[in-house]
Amino acid sequence: MKKTIILVPLIFLLSAFQNIKYVKTKVSDSITMLMPADFLLMEEAELNRRYVSARKPIAVYTDYSRTVELAVNVAYSRWKQEDLEIMKSFYKSNIMGLYDDVNFLKEDIETINGRDYAVFEFISVVRDEEGTAVNPGATAKFTRIQYTIVNYKTVLFNFSCPVRQKDQWTPVARHILSSVKISKTL
Repeated sequence: MKKTIILVPLIFLLSAFQNIKYVKTKVSDSITMLMPADFLLMEEAELNRRYVSARKPIAVYTDYSRTVELAVNVAYSRWKQEDLEIMKSFYKSNIMGLYDDVNFLKEDIETINGRDYAVFEFISVVRDEEGTAVNPGATAKFTRIQYTIVNYKTVLFNFSCPVRQKDQWTPVARHILSSVKISKTL
């Protein structure tokens, strides 16, 4: 009986991953990656509402339910490629400061299509401030984020979903983000 209980979720997870159709997507003139065919490019109005900052992502893709997001951003920086390990420590510290709780599942340097990336996978929790009506309770998310340095620019890929969907989306996030190709002309 225990084997059946373990195998059913595993079979469901593997079949869900295998049924996803991926399409090569040109995110910018310099960035391509595989994307689930049913992902949508977030519209400008929604992008402006969700990303209130001076530097908005160059592209954000989402699933039909709008609960899963994949953001791509490029920022000018002073980092050199050989600074990646230092940058990884810096960004880990930044991530820890953004959330009430962070549980790192992975923090590593990975080579993807010939380029080194600082990669983090983590579960984050943001708790509601007492007495506010915005987002009551806590919000927990699974995130896979990876950074690389190209010509003194930091290129960031950020995949996130509700933590309750982590098992479903983790292999998809890894597949998408392992397909990233960046041209040298970025």
